Amino acid sequence: MAKKDVKKIGKTMDKTKAKKWVKDYQKANPDAELNGYLYGRDILEKLCNYPGSDGIWIFKGLNDDNEECLVLFPADADGNILDKKMKSLGAAAKINTRDEDDPANSGSPCPPECPIGFGG
Repeated sequence: MAKKDVKKIGKTMDKTKAKKWVKDYQKANPDAELNGYLYGRDILEKLCNYPGSDGIWIFKGLNDDNEECLVLFPADADGNILDKKMKSLGAAAKINTRDEDDPANSGSPCPPECPIGFGG
């Protein structure tokens, strides 16, 4: 990955434009099975607080039931996935617990659990 300040990748945007982009996507893809995922603060903080983490990679994946999902990984200052101390990639979901093999892929999908005005 090119040298950038990983902590500064991404920016805020006007909420009207953000909502428009989401609705435009949903309108252009009416048959999409998935519009988004909700992740709680706890898992995001665990990933951000993983030793050496400066960001989070979010990848599309297919779960064991062949359903589309998102998988999150902590990233270092160079954008590399921090997996050296994990039992498996993405295991940071359960950092500091007894079950460290679960990837961070258990967000609430939309649909069916969508916020008002966003889909499903």
